[in-house]
Amino acid sequence: MKAVSIINFKGGVGKTTLSFHLACFLAQTHKVLLIDVDHQSSLSIVMLGASLWAKGVTTGRTGNKIFESFCNRRVAMPDDSIIIKNALFERGERKRGHDIYPNLDFVSAQFELDDTEIDLASTNYGNPMLSEWEKRTLLARWLDNVGAADEYDYVIFDCPPATKIVSQNALVSSDKYIIPVIPEDISSRGVTHFRNLVKTKIDDKLDFLKTSARVPSADVPDNYVPTTDLAGIVPFLIRYAGNAASGITNIHTEQLAALRKQWGSDITTAQGKHYTGIAEALNAGWPVWNYGGTNAKLAVVKMMQAICTELKARIDV
Repeated sequence: MKAVSIINFKGGVGKTTLSFHLACFLAQTHKVLLIDVDHQSSLSIVMLGASLWAKGVTTGRTGNKIFESFCNRRVAMPDDSIIIKNALFERGERKRGHDIYPNLDFVSAQFELDDTEIDLASTNYGNPMLSEWEKRTLLARWLDNVGAADEYDYVIFDCPPATKIVSQNALVSSDKYIIPVIPEDISSRGVTHFRNLVKTKIDDKLDFLKTSARVPSADVPDNYVPTTDLAGIVPFLIRYAGNAASGITNIHTEQLAALRKQWGSDITTAQGKHYTGIAEALNAGWPVWNYGGTNAKLAVVKMMQAICTELKARIDV
């Protein structure tokens, strides 16, 4: 099993769009678990529709329980009942003649995950080092409990635009991470800091906590990953400029060149342009290659498939 976090400090850079399309792309040939750990729940609404998502929140069928189980000892660590199997089918697409992603399962988020994040930061039990270790490996332990490695080929985490404890849970459970970035200074300047943070404040810190708390090897989750590697930086939402020699705006041309100069092969060859149709497809709850209403459909489909194909190759390395 390969686990991947889609993450960036900045919001609005295409994390949910990329997470959704990559999961659907992989699920055409592999078993995939897509997990929303962003309290904004945008991916959850895309996957489930507002009605089914609200029902899951009301019945406690979300990933919030994984983290709440640490803060509130009356809440048990959930089992696999929070996984919505064949999520698009569960959404009711059978009525429309769709059942095309039977290999795609989903764990939803909810707004209250942000409240739970605050509780996580302020809650400790006994040995403080052990508490900090445990609160950052909740997701890894849940993946162990549900036998994710035996059940799935890929796990994809859609992360919030921050490296809070919930995001750290996703990263320490991930083999790789992917950073979508708009090629603008305000969006891309945090990439260097973020890469250093993953190494020094997440990977190295977890190793320090594990050692300091003297966690026995038998108590380390199988899905804990000591070192999470960068799979790729994906230029996304690039804007056209018809009169420009490059076909894209000057600022995006300049920033793309700067990103490639700094990060070289870490920047994906495939790029995400700001095409009409992507937002519309997401609003309908489908990847662009299954959505019939997309303008410039062929170009949009080829672009998203090229990005997903390259990312799969990078993840599989």
